[in-house]
Amino acid sequence: MTDIQHTHPRAAEVLRLVADAAVLLDRAARSEAADGTPVSPEPAATVRAEAARIRSGAASLVVVGEKKRGKSSLINALIGHRGLLPVEVDVATGVHLVVRHADRPTAVAHLTGGSAPLTIDPADIAEYAAVDPVTQTARRDDVHHVEVGVPAPLLASGLTLVDTPGVGGLDAGHARITMATLSQADALVFVVNGSSELTASEIRFLEQATERMAEVVFVLTQTDKYREWPAVLERNRALLAEHAPRYAAAPWFPVSSRAKGDADAAAAAGDRETAARRMEVSGFGPLTAALSGRIAEEAAGLRLANALHVTLSVLAPLAAAQERRLRSLAQDPTLQDEVRGHRDALRALQRSDATWRGNLRQASRELERRLRVGFQRNVNDLRQLAEEKIAASSGPDLAGELPRDLEAGVEAIWLDLDNATREGVARLVALMEHQCRLDAGPAVAELALARPERLDALPTLVSTGHDNRGALALVERVMPAWGAGGLAATVTALATGGVLLPLAAGFGMIALLSNRRKRRTELGRVRGDAMRYAHRLVAELTTEIPPEITRTVDDVSERITARITDQVSAQRAILEGELEELQRNLAVGREQLAKERESARRRSAILGELIARGRDLATAIGHPAAAAAAAAAAPEPKPESEPEPEPA
Repeated sequence: MTDIQHTHPRAAEVLRLVADAAVLLDRAARSEAADGTPVSPEPAATVRAEAARIRSGAASLVVVGEKKRGKSSLINALIGHRGLLPVEVDVATGVHLVVRHADRPTAVAHLTGGSAPLTIDPADIAEYAAVDPVTQTARRDDVHHVEVGVPAPLLASGLTLVDTPGVGGLDAGHARITMATLSQADALVFVVNGSSELTASEIRFLEQATERMAEVVFVLTQTDKYREWPAVLERNRALLAEHAPRYAAAPWFPVSSRAKGDADAAAAAGDRETAARRMEVSGFGPLTAALSGRIAEEAAGLRLANALHVTLSVLAPLAAAQERRLRSLAQDPTLQDEVRGHRDALRALQRSDATWRGNLRQASRELERRLRVGFQRNVNDLRQLAEEKIAASSGPDLAGELPRDLEAGVEAIWLDLDNATREGVARLVALMEHQCRLDAGPAVAELALARPERLDALPTLVSTGHDNRGALALVERVMPAWGAGGLAATVTALATGGVLLPLAAGFGMIALLSNRRKRRTELGRVRGDAMRYAHRLVAELTTEIPPEITRTVDDVSERITARITDQVSAQRAILEGELEELQRNLAVGREQLAKERESARRRSAILGELIARGRDLATAIGHPAAAAAAAAAAPEPKPESEPEPEPA
């Protein structure tokens, strides 16, 4: 479990506030039947669920690097587990590794096709998450991703490391998956080494990442191996200033994973002096401080802000209801008109022609349109990727490379669509909450696109047969070249006057053109097979995904409608009950209401104290989401003053 209290200085205070709010909500729910307070058990459960998310959340760091940059060694050194991730092979296409904190080393392979996750030995990670270094094909083609758990101080500080398929070659297909993962990440750790400056593909990737990622940390590895690394570092800074200026001021950390491993080994052996010396040489001290400090703290701040928003949104309506009850017990004559006004407003929301219903339909259709357009653009990009690769290929490697690249592209399209759906749904919920002044979120908070099963069983590239053997095949290739061979023999004979040399020239020309025709025919066959495969893959995407987009948007709209309708009905019932209580209170002597009024004052004061604490914490955290929570929170309720005694 992440030690969140060491990640953000305000974490402990927020957790105490959330716990106190849950206890208060539980007590209010138990006393509902006794005093008529309008509370249900649901708010307490919502607040406790948010506390669980605080404790279990972690900042996500996507680690990216080209081949042989020391990326896997860097991850092993960061977590202090030498040899955990394989360092001599590349991560298989479509497979990424998620490294989290755990009390003991664990590994789970998540399989495709809906199969149950498979617990594996951490020593076997390479078998499930790597490609064969010779054939460059996945050792296991049924693995979607692997989750690894290890006890590590860096991870316990509130971090999760994500090693994506883009690592090991930032080509078009791999980079698309990496780009898609950035939308859900807190920071990007970009790995280069001290041997050479940033490549063109790395610069292009960073230019594209500008739209996805705000926080980037650069790590220059293998400083013990390349003495020229300071010059390489300065050149890399200059390249960023020229081609990706947004990251020109991003921090760089030169490190040696080997020295870090030596420091860990010395520390384990009890040699503190050597461990400290090697740790300083490694450069990992500043890097781990930056990762577990600023990045983890910012991510923790967001989770704390969300927790405050949820808690205050639950407490605010309860406080408002408590304030109205105090006014009722004080026999406020103006309260009846106010409550009736609220009730009538809720009645208007329940009407079939209410404005919010039309706005929801329009916003839902606009969301569906945006998702479909974004999906189609990604499909067009995938088709272009396939066409460019097919056109540029010389043939032999196309049958192996194209499926891996396109499958990576399909995974990237799905991740992009899933991210866009979550963002679109969040905007839709916010719009409805603003228009109706009701909480429309919980019913759709966990709703996401359902991945079609056929995306886990994509078509395979089928090679067509061709008879290139036998006498007829030889004649078929030779005959078109026969004229050129005769011409070559004639020209040679005229030039030399001999017989053997012209014959050799003629047969040589025939063989040359025949082999050329054979290679061209074979290339055309391979390209044709590849193009048909690409068309089948695109057809699969355009058949399976658009209906899922429509179904998801319709489901979101229906759930929001049901949520708002249920809340309106519940609040109307509450207001009707308040009106009845108000009528009773108006008919009772004030002395008889004094005891109930004192109890209501105490509860109102407790609510006010909790809301004030929440608003102060939101301000102290300073995160935009926390500021929004503080602004949205209702002012803490103030106890009504004792009514003046009536004249005798």
